[in-house]
Amino acid sequence: MGFFQKIRQGIESRVLNRMGTEDILQHIPDAQILVEAESRRGVKSSSAISDRLIIDAKMLRAQNLKMYKNAVAAATDFEQPDWQLIHELYDNLLLDNHLRSLIDTRIAYVQQHPFKLIDDKDNENEDITWLLQRPWFEELEKMVLMSRFKGRTLIELYDINTDGELDSIVEIPQSHFNAKMGIITKEPGNTTGWNYKEGAFSKFYVQIGKDYDLGMLEQIAPIVLAKKLALGSWQDYIEKYGVPPLFITTDREDDSRLRQLYEAAVKFKSNAFMIGRGQEKFEVGSISSAGTAPFDELIERANSEMSKAILGGAGLTDEKAYVGSSEMQYKIAKDRFDSDKLLFKHIFNHHIKPRLVQLSPVYTPLEKYELEWDNTETLDMKGVIETIEKIGSIYEIDPEYVQQITGIPILGFKQMASPFGMGPQAFLRSNEKK
Repeated sequence: MGFFQKIRQGIESRVLNRMGTEDILQHIPDAQILVEAESRRGVKSSSAISDRLIIDAKMLRAQNLKMYKNAVAAATDFEQPDWQLIHELYDNLLLDNHLRSLIDTRIAYVQQHPFKLIDDKDNENEDITWLLQRPWFEELEKMVLMSRFKGRTLIELYDINTDGELDSIVEIPQSHFNAKMGIITKEPGNTTGWNYKEGAFSKFYVQIGKDYDLGMLEQIAPIVLAKKLALGSWQDYIEKYGVPPLFITTDREDDSRLRQLYEAAVKFKSNAFMIGRGQEKFEVGSISSAGTAPFDELIERANSEMSKAILGGAGLTDEKAYVGSSEMQYKIAKDRFDSDKLLFKHIFNHHIKPRLVQLSPVYTPLEKYELEWDNTETLDMKGVIETIEKIGSIYEIDPEYVQQITGIPILGFKQMASPFGMGPQAFLRSNEKK
């Protein structure tokens, strides 16, 4: 018999009917809750708060500056902050491909950067690194770093599989939690819900960012909306002026012929030919591309401003950038990459790791270790060969080691060759020393 079943037998039914599961949990010691959770490991439970939320269908609608102002005002309301409008605004902004690409550049750099687990004496433990080599870990990196752009973010770490490992993580929609009150609401705008900052549920939820942190998208929103306006205006321009006009000249003045020419002109696009009489002429006008220049220039300017805000410049995204300017831009952007790495390192070591240790005994080995980024420089094959050539001109290098790191089988040396900077005699002496 489970722990909750025993509690239900010990409480009068009339009291139990008035109390919800959340009310009962407030009076149960945390340790006992964990014991019951251990006995249910591997079973998908509906007690996760994310499974109880009422998520409305995503309604994408055009956004403008007035909606932007209203969304910011509602989200920063001191008495009752409401993030529903700004949540819709951010979903709309992230439809922009250039903006999404810039954000993915920041996130992908951290996701692909190697890490290690070290103790307080900087000793690395490679035997437990596999605990974090899971899909949920990359999702965690993405969610944490997206908080820089979307503002305060709430992450749920709850579901574990039959092996005792964390199976998946869930991001609570921003419109479904009130950071000021510290509650997760069943529907957006509710003033009551589950307390995720205190009590039994606090060990399953991590809030990233301050309560009123709106993220970088709040500052970029006017630029993205201006770009969307330019694209929409460009489409209107194409609809009106994108198709060359057709000019018909006739010496007929009778209404019946004019009606025939009108119907023929209407069908001209689908038929692609006209038949005239007498002195009638048909001419297709020309269109200048200069009319679209203002739209294109505004879109390019908006993309450039977004690149500067997110990466520190447009050198990495400009198609006409020179090698020198791109390298300088990368150095500027790297400061932002390093800042992202520092943020995730802090969040994981001080907030995620303690919850993992409490969630399952599988993560107990992580308790005495911390995540650290591995900043060891690695060389590609070309760099390895160039390094071997430079070092080989001064020192004798073990051919077996070269074969190991390059993967190139070395069968021997030619008589006139000087492999790795060594002559045949030097190579023979090196083998004698072995």
